[in-house]
Amino acid sequence: GESYGIPYRTLTPRGLSNVFTAGRCISSDRYIQGSVRVMPGCYITGQAVGIAAAMAAGGDCDTRTVSVPELQKRLKKTGAYLPNAAE
Repeated sequence: GESYGIPYRTLTPRGLSNVFTAGRCISSDRYIQGSVRVMPGCYITGQAVGIAAAMAAGGDCDTRTVSVPELQKRLKKTGAYLPNAAE
């Protein structure tokens, strides 16, 4: 079947700094929520948030300025499947 990406911005709540969401509470419309609320979506968003939080804490930046290409690189290094990520 088809796959789609989960944008980083769905993990950072609007109006809040240094806060992440993961799993079933990420920001999405009703159509997409039906597929991201299952365990694989919860797992990958949790993994992404964990690595992004470590990057923010160790990189003197906040959650909104984490380098998404670097995050994707680190996720791939841990074995994450990211078919839509840039090489």
